Amino acid sequence: MLLFLGALFWAEWQDPFSRKWFTVFADGHSFKCVAVLPKPVRPCPVIIYAHSSGGNLMNDGNDLRQMAELGLAAVSLEFNQTNEVVFSVQFQALLNYIGQQKWANTNAIAWVGFSMGANRMFDFVLQHPEQRPQLLVQLSGAGLQEGQTNNHLESLHCPTLLIHGEMDETFPVADTKRLALLLQTNGLPVELKIISGLSHGMEPERGVVFRSIGEYCLTHLVGEETWQNHHSIARWQAEAPPFWLFCLPAAVWGIGWIAWRRYRRPTLPEKIKPKRHVLTLRWLAVFLATLALVETAIHLITPHCPVSDRTVSLARQFLVQPKERADFECLTAQSIWPGEKMRALLDHVDLAGYNRELINWQLDDKIYRDYVLSPVITGKPGEQLNWRRPLWEEFYPRIRHESSPEDATKIVVRHLRERVTIAALPNPPQDVPNIWLKQITDVVGFEIIYVAALRSVGVPARLDASRQADFWDGTNWCVAPTPPVMGWQ
Repeated sequence: MLLFLGALFWAEWQDPFSRKWFTVFADGHSFKCVAVLPKPVRPCPVIIYAHSSGGNLMNDGNDLRQMAELGLAAVSLEFNQTNEVVFSVQFQALLNYIGQQKWANTNAIAWVGFSMGANRMFDFVLQHPEQRPQLLVQLSGAGLQEGQTNNHLESLHCPTLLIHGEMDETFPVADTKRLALLLQTNGLPVELKIISGLSHGMEPERGVVFRSIGEYCLTHLVGEETWQNHHSIARWQAEAPPFWLFCLPAAVWGIGWIAWRRYRRPTLPEKIKPKRHVLTLRWLAVFLATLALVETAIHLITPHCPVSDRTVSLARQFLVQPKERADFECLTAQSIWPGEKMRALLDHVDLAGYNRELINWQLDDKIYRDYVLSPVITGKPGEQLNWRRPLWEEFYPRIRHESSPEDATKIVVRHLRERVTIAALPNPPQDVPNIWLKQITDVVGFEIIYVAALRSVGVPARLDASRQADFWDGTNWCVAPTPPVMGWQ
């Protein structure tokens, strides 16, 4: 039980978010809300999110998470979807509640509405100009409705971001364009983002869209300098205490129990001297147990040792399977391993070979070893090579059913953009492990981790002469798709 509880506490500590479910009362009625807060919980900018028609709190999780990953407190409410007057009362009550919370920076609040939620928020801010946010974001909203004029919009005084899918089948994009033009005529700071090829629901780029909204809100509310101190969820998990610390209570209890049992053990009669064949079997058992311990130690300790002739020899004899031997020899022949741990080398051999058996496309040996197996991307001195395992665990489950490198590449770049912010930084991380840990880089760094992510799932990739990602489609080298929803910073 102590081990189980320790594992639960460890998992809770690893979680980079604190989720607060709460109930707000308005005019004698209650409605549920949830706040997703980045750890450590502290005063931070707030995004209040209102979902679309038919949405609910349970379905808001991914959208809230995309924004909370950036250091924002993301709050959603279960509002009345049939009565606009009731929504106004509920929203006012939620604003009052947030104003009393220690985790909310009330001087940095953005409202983000999606479809019906956008329309409700827009009407609310027009009717209650004294409650205006620092930023209003309208995603797939109705835009300028027939009969509305400049007089209806004179009470809107907050900066506004309008986002619309080019193929929106619910609200015509022309209405949003007219709204943006009228707001600009009024002298209001407004930006219009028309996303080509997307429908009303923003699929399949929804995750990237909400990541971009979070980036835009954080930049507007805090400023560009916020990216210099960005603390990602991956860094929080990496800095969490190790699992063995949470097992100490169970270990202490176990040692105490064993000591107590030995103390309470009754005095036994003198033992009879065992026969020779019994002693022989005991010594054989000790010998075999020693061999097992030595082999186990080799498997556990060798990966944590630096790459050297001795550790390579041990790995070749005990750790590398026969089918992996050719890949192992190919990598060890390269002079890139001084200072690296054996774990990095073994991960590249093991995961690249295993992934090659799983993917649904064929690769010849030269393309595979040069542009999938190889951990070298930039070729710069000191390039960090220990990147394959975290990327493979993150990306392979998403492409495992794809039948071509082209389709896998589109999925990889979409998910990579959901996880990694592209920002203009003075000293951006440009090696793969640091980019993934900090989850932020510049355009050059994104191309580098893009190549690594493609290689991790078995898509041959490289940086071309202009330092952009290329992938091998089975016949030719092709320019990899660009990250979706670029230029929102």
